[in-house]
Amino acid sequence: MQTQSEAELIAQSLTGDTATYAKLVDRYKNAIYYHCFAIVRDEDAAEDMAQEAFIAAFYSLKTYKPQYRFSTWLFKIATNKCLGYLQAKAKTIAASDELIASIVSVHATPHEWAEAQELHDAVHKLSPKHQAVISLYYWQGMAYADIAQTLGAPINSVRIWLLRAKQRLRKELS
Repeated sequence: MQTQSEAELIAQSLTGDTATYAKLVDRYKNAIYYHCFAIVRDEDAAEDMAQEAFIAAFYSLKTYKPQYRFSTWLFKIATNKCLGYLQAKAKTIAASDELIASIVSVHATPHEWAEAQELHDAVHKLSPKHQAVISLYYWQGMAYADIAQTLGAPINSVRIWLLRAKQRLRKELS
């Protein structure tokens, strides 16, 4: 059986075909979950934000512009959901600094695990905007242009945010 292209899946999903949309969800569910987790630092909330992003994307699919990458559009929705969640959470609870040990490979040596844990702790001390930029650039492998589109910011702002995030990380880790 031949795998359907992303454009074909989107076209069928636009007709309201939820089974076809489920194929798109399957393609991106892990990446979106890990991106959400990198921002919200909570497994349950990351699952919720990923689900909300996919639901919002389904209902907004008619607004998707095919000249842009679907993944970029989807990451933007997920990022907005996560940032909205964090803003709401900040109003009710003080933000906590939880560890992200689940991202570290189970095959890592204790030294590698400790270094990765230290890095993730440092990332979580950054602002949500800087966490999002680090996640999209390093963990999702996105280009500056895609990050700019995802975050709805000029490309030069993304470059500056990434530079400042790296500077703060160096300071935190030194």
